[in-house]
Amino acid sequence: MAKAITALSDKAIKSAKSKDKDYKLQDGKGLFLLIAKSGGKRWRLRYKFEGKEKLLALGLYPEISLAIARKMREDYREQIAQGIDPSQERKKTKEMQKQKDVDDKSSTLFSFKVLATALLDERLDKKDIGEAHYKRTITAFKNDVFPFIGDKHIKDVSTNDIKTIVTTIAKRGATESSRKAYYAISKTFRTLVTRDNPDNPDTNYSITNPPATLDLEDLVGKLTKVHYPTITDDKGIKALLLNIDNYSGDISTRLALKMLPYVFVRPFNIRHAEWVEIDYKNKQWNIPASKMKTKNDLIVPLTDTVIKILKEIEPYSGDGKYIFPSLKSKTTPMSDGTLLGAIRRLGYSTNEFTPHGFRAMFSTIANEKQQKYEAIETQLAHSVGSKVSQAYNRAKYLPERVELMQWWSDYLDEIQEREDG
Repeated sequence: MAKAITALSDKAIKSAKSKDKDYKLQDGKGLFLLIAKSGGKRWRLRYKFEGKEKLLALGLYPEISLAIARKMREDYREQIAQGIDPSQERKKTKEMQKQKDVDDKSSTLFSFKVLATALLDERLDKKDIGEAHYKRTITAFKNDVFPFIGDKHIKDVSTNDIKTIVTTIAKRGATESSRKAYYAISKTFRTLVTRDNPDNPDTNYSITNPPATLDLEDLVGKLTKVHYPTITDDKGIKALLLNIDNYSGDISTRLALKMLPYVFVRPFNIRHAEWVEIDYKNKQWNIPASKMKTKNDLIVPLTDTVIKILKEIEPYSGDGKYIFPSLKSKTTPMSDGTLLGAIRRLGYSTNEFTPHGFRAMFSTIANEKQQKYEAIETQLAHSVGSKVSQAYNRAKYLPERVELMQWWSDYLDEIQEREDG
């Protein structure tokens, strides 16, 4: 007759002391507490499955209390009654958790947020994009894209996800922002699809290109060209130029604004202009492709008026990198809002004039008075001719552009000297 087992009590367990060798305190139905000679108390469950005796570790006491250990025993006995081996079931659970951890890690490494941010950082490092473009895009991602798909594995991002993002932005009236978000997402997917390599675990994305199946025009409407506010009458231009000349703020801001109407480059280019790009001998400002929206070099012929402005700023910033440095440090370029802020302080509202308006000013007047379309468009860094000619012929129409820039410089100088306004 089998010896009767007296069920354990919390008091008996707490009072149990270690001995010279391990011993057991039985609780019945296969459950026992192993009192190790080292002092540890470990729950074990002995059971039979398909004729074989097996042992299952349940955990340490007091982390696993007597009541919990008994509950675990009953749960496992129920599994055995259903033909499930607790040891094998535990192994399966561990394998599933291990795979889940791998999937979670993959989801993190290959999430849209991680990959899109890494690609933007890479493009910035290679100077494929400027600092301002990078900041605008990463901000747009954080505000409008990452909340929807940031934590998704790149292969799990769907066409409907992109559609939701674009339409959500458009519904608040920010149609242009919705377009830019779409293009930024598309650029991310196009790059990853190109790099996708099933044989390389670092680039095994196994993805398609969800944005490519969407009709952006159908989602947000046709693109409406933005016309920047400008001034094209002589009296208004004179007032603006004189206001700039009398600007009482920082010298870097004043002279950047003073030079901008003569060269009519995009505000980014004037803010990021470097002394190394200036060629006094040939009277040229050579802007590299990395700083241009068209990704082509641009030669800006310099007139005597512009060179005079450069000579005026040279004692202030000539020993640094940037011609028109930041107000805070000569080692960094002028900030994005500095020129616009200065225009506002001069009394011009958003609907009246912006730094970008100098381009529209030149284009309107030059096309009316000069009618040299190719030279005008080339100097504005617009697309003229084939992509091949745009990329390789950086001096295209240069004699005509030199003549054009001199005419424009004389025109602005003459307006300011008029006494009749």
